[in-house]
Amino acid sequence: MTAHPTPQASQGTAPVTAPRRVVMLSLHTSPLDQAGTGDAGGMNTFVDYLSRGLRESGLEVDIVTASQTVPPSTAQTPAVQTPAVRTLPDGRRLITLSAAEDQELFGQTAELARAAAAALRTASSTGVDAVHSHYWISGVAGLQLARNLGVPLVHTMHTVAAVKRERDPHLPTDLRREAQEREIARRAAVLTANTVREAEDLARLYPEAAARIRLMRPGVDLEIFRPDGPASAPESSTPESSAEAYSPPADSVDTTPHRPLRLTFAGRLQPHKGPQVAVAAVGCLRRRRPDLPLRLTIAGELSGPLPLDIAVLSEEAGISELTEQIGPLPHRQLAQLLRSSDVVLMPSYSESFGFVALEAMACATPVIAHAVGGLTELIDSGNTGVLVESLEPEAWADALETLLDSGTRTSLGSAAAGAARDYSWASTAAQALRIYSDSRDFQTGS
Repeated sequence: MTAHPTPQASQGTAPVTAPRRVVMLSLHTSPLDQAGTGDAGGMNTFVDYLSRGLRESGLEVDIVTASQTVPPSTAQTPAVQTPAVRTLPDGRRLITLSAAEDQELFGQTAELARAAAAALRTASSTGVDAVHSHYWISGVAGLQLARNLGVPLVHTMHTVAAVKRERDPHLPTDLRREAQEREIARRAAVLTANTVREAEDLARLYPEAAARIRLMRPGVDLEIFRPDGPASAPESSTPESSAEAYSPPADSVDTTPHRPLRLTFAGRLQPHKGPQVAVAAVGCLRRRRPDLPLRLTIAGELSGPLPLDIAVLSEEAGISELTEQIGPLPHRQLAQLLRSSDVVLMPSYSESFGFVALEAMACATPVIAHAVGGLTELIDSGNTGVLVESLEPEAWADALETLLDSGTRTSLGSAAAGAARDYSWASTAAQALRIYSDSRDFQTGS
């Protein structure tokens, strides 16, 4: 493996030359969007919680995103329309740029970068110290924005097209994205990685960037995702989203031996995330153990261009009557679902980190996961969960059979909750502060 620096997580000591203002650039999806809807996923959680932690550390934080709602007939160029600027209750600023709805966002990155620079200068007199871009489209715009502001660009890939293609050959090849990610890696001041495995992938794919890769390990909200949370969906006068609150079936708190084994998949419904593997695995287990009561909950909505019909897949697997499909859930309701589950399944083809796995672990629910990416660092197989080397449904049914004993599940879940306590967003923010400060030693390429 290619050697590269991966500094230890900061213990919370801010750098002597700590930055005062940082920009989070997330054009293709707002960090405030509900995870599991559209393009929103773990990256949204990462940007939202990291920016909260930075704000709590005393920084000015601007989140810049784009909304493709401008019709083609609008006279003005969308990106030069007046941005919507909103100050969130915790003091973060959300700057929403206008983008044309009939054009690809990628083709508008230059205009959006110019509009972002102007909006940032207007929003505050404090100088920007670093731009932190998330995902490749924002990275393309971030290179220009950082140059316009005269500051370093820190970039987080979140997912890498070349890695996804290696893990899942059936994915459509996006050569344009792969070329842009190589350019971002060449020119960004710093690339961050969520895990050591991701850092190794980045250094292997972009050896010229190896000395500029830094580890920024994500966290989990331990106040929401915890073993002892409420047994029913909490009441709230200000719900986190318009999604209906999840209320578990009556038998979900039943401790008798005859209640169903509750299995859960939560995430975007696309083949790369593997919900079809979860359905097929439960079908395989049902054929092996027709006497075993089972229930599979699929939480999420369709995402991406590839078709996926859970109802059809469930019927083909012979488990239609066992499968419950619900929409994406806000964090508090997701935690409720995870706590009411016996096992959470994560059969992704690739995962740079694996937020749902960590959230389930924090709820003391064991996870069966594909042995890829960040999942191999989150889960100590046999101690805090189970890693499966393949995506064959029979192998997943085998793994499920190892967790039929409630004592085994309790033991794994308890150990998983203990391991999850090592992850905090305060630590992530401290790592980010150090990285932003150190990024001044590198030049963002032209």
